[in-house]
Amino acid sequence: MNYRLFTVILFCLGWLSDAVADNSKYVILITIDGMHAGMVTDPEMPSPYLKMMKREGLFVDKVKGVPPTATYPSHTSIVTGALPVHHRIFYNSPFVFNKDSVVSYWYADSIKAPTIWQAAKESGLTTASLFWPVSTKSRWIDYNIPEYWSVKRVANQLDFIKPVCTPSGILDELEQNAVGRLDHLTFGAGSINRDARTAYMANYIMNKYHPNLMTIHLITTDYAQHATGMQSERTRMAVASVDHAIGLIVENLKQTRRMDSTTVIVCGDHGFSNISQAIAPNVWLTRAGLLSEKPGGDWKACFHGNGSVMFLYLRDSNDKKTLQKVERIIQNLPVETRRLFRVVSQEELTAMGGDPKVALALEPIAGISVSTNRTGADVLVKKGGSHGYFSGIDPTCFMVYGCNVPDKGKELQTMRQIDIAPYVMHLLGVDYKFVDGKLPQELF
Repeated sequence: MNYRLFTVILFCLGWLSDAVADNSKYVILITIDGMHAGMVTDPEMPSPYLKMMKREGLFVDKVKGVPPTATYPSHTSIVTGALPVHHRIFYNSPFVFNKDSVVSYWYADSIKAPTIWQAAKESGLTTASLFWPVSTKSRWIDYNIPEYWSVKRVANQLDFIKPVCTPSGILDELEQNAVGRLDHLTFGAGSINRDARTAYMANYIMNKYHPNLMTIHLITTDYAQHATGMQSERTRMAVASVDHAIGLIVENLKQTRRMDSTTVIVCGDHGFSNISQAIAPNVWLTRAGLLSEKPGGDWKACFHGNGSVMFLYLRDSNDKKTLQKVERIIQNLPVETRRLFRVVSQEELTAMGGDPKVALALEPIAGISVSTNRTGADVLVKKGGSHGYFSGIDPTCFMVYGCNVPDKGKELQTMRQIDIAPYVMHLLGVDYKFVDGKLPQELF
């Protein structure tokens, strides 16, 4: 054989093998609600599996989130590679014009941008998802237990969601074969029971149905940090719980010999910041006669809260007189109140990808959160943790483990949350263009 031709053939074979190695047969994308780098890097945190994954995988210390860094808009940006202005999930719950907002953005058709589930299905792949926000009734998810609940009191929330699970009967099947009977005692929100049982569900679905893409939302750490802050005993217990759940998934992949064909991504939707006070700007509006003391009454202006930011909506978006009055109220606040937050203009918020209908927003400084109270004190004592800032004081992190990790132990400083979706689809060998996200070359 011609030596040059032989060399070219070897080169091409090597290139092809490298190209194949860049693809995973399976990707499991797991979000730990409220995850921050300290859960992995702090030696006091009981997270041996996460620490092992960092040591043997790839780790990004800070992920730049979307406005606000809250659960539903962040999760939607993760699966769409889009900013909220394009996927249209601006908050956990929509602003409903001075009424009590008791519903969340549950339904997948609320998302106005393509998702990784859609990209995978259109490429002939199988998809699954467990408790992912804004996934209810998604036609792109083959095996789906969505995040969904009744706003009215029901005997068992898990029974309530069964009719919206896909395929019909899948939650009954999981109860019978993977986790046992689920109710408020065995699967309560914020309970350490929940993460492990979610992992058992994931393992059952992976072992029986072999989805190429699975998305999983683990929530216990969010509840703990909101209630008690980032370093409390309860939070450390929640970290141990979620680390155990991650370990169950990793060990199952090893036992079923799929670790060399699976990439596991673990990331957060947002991080956290400890707080000691909260501001209640709707109190200023009720005192000025611009907002009713109870939801549902007459109003001209109203602050809608999500995370640690308040977003001002005007009943008439062209009501400049009311907007100017609100701006004067803010300017005339006592110095000790005014120093607790900054005003974010409509132009700045829009440039970040927020809702263009917002007249302005208030972002507190570190240590301060927000309250939706309409009466009483406008500055409250509030202990625990919060998130949702624009400034980046509550960053989350990102890690990759399993096959296709180019440099084990590699650490990066930053990446964008909207770049996760293109990365996931690249791992699966799917060429798909997302709205805002780009393939993050620094991960290779």
